[in-house]
Amino acid sequence: MAFFMKTMISNQVKNLGFGGGSEEKKEEGGTSDPAAAQGMTREEYEEYQKQMIEEKMERDAAFTQKKAERACLRVHLREKYRLPKCPGMCIARKCFGG
Repeated sequence: MAFFMKTMISNQVKNLGFGGGSEEKKEEGGTSDPAAAQGMTREEYEEYQKQMIEEKMERDAAFTQKKAERACLRVHLREKYRLPKCPGMCIARKCFGG
């Protein structure tokens, strides 16, 4: 979250024109190298991208695991307390006499 805020603030400051001639660099350079835009070498940028992909995969795996655990817990609680799968439908049936 802090990285996101830092990026947003730095982009806003650059847009104000306090960047010290960044517009001139864009005109002269002409290359759109993402590594140069991040202030890294090509190897560092590739390593950074690999690390970001690995971290995303780990977060996705942890999220999937927690999601499965929650689903399992819901099933057990429904069985234990004999609850309907969709409580909203049960309430609607009682209200409308279904």
